Amino acid sequence: MESINLSAQRRERASKGDLRAIRNQGGTPAVLYGREVGNIIIQVPTKELEKIIANHSISSSLISLHVGDGEQEEPYMVMCREIQRDPMRGDLLHADFLQVVLTEEIETEVRIVLVGEAPGVKDGGILQHMMRSVTVSCLPTNMPDRLEADISGLNMGDQVAVADLEAPEGVQIVSEPDSAIASVIAPTIEEEEEEEEDLEGAIPGEEGTEADEGEQGEE
Repeated sequence: MESINLSAQRRERASKGDLRAIRNQGGTPAVLYGREVGNIIIQVPTKELEKIIANHSISSSLISLHVGDGEQEEPYMVMCREIQRDPMRGDLLHADFLQVVLTEEIETEVRIVLVGEAPGVKDGGILQHMMRSVTVSCLPTNMPDRLEADISGLNMGDQVAVADLEAPEGVQIVSEPDSAIASVIAPTIEEEEEEEEDLEGAIPGEEGTEADEGEQGEE
């Protein structure tokens, strides 16, 4: 499994104004935690972290986090557990890093990628992708970047479930086996109701006949 490098600097607990200043200067406030390290308050370069997020599956990638304190630097093997973004602008606000022990199994989310072409879609069906990731348990060094769900056998009304996934050796899928990942459903046709005027059998062009006869009878 590929290891990714990310630099970090220790920092003190900060006020909202201080955190805003860190972000304005190109940093993202973060915390490193784990059984061996406790809690270490850090900041990481936003551009470096954004590059990792763009090019890797962040929840299942090992990161070599190099934490400096101005005098020396110490590496920690970590995984990114959580990323917070501004809901409006999408800017990075905070990140959580978990220190991992390479000889101990961990649970994390691994993304699901659909592969193949479903015959049911060619027949006019609609492909629904309901489940985007599964929980797996394995050693950090065995963590897959993704799991593939083959949809090439899906006809109309068929589905692929967690039980259909093939995990690499040493990887156990923890999510419920019966959970549906993707399915092909028939398109829903909305029938348009035509509004028809009730003429009680009247023939167009004869609407005024009864009125004309009535007028003649009053003369």
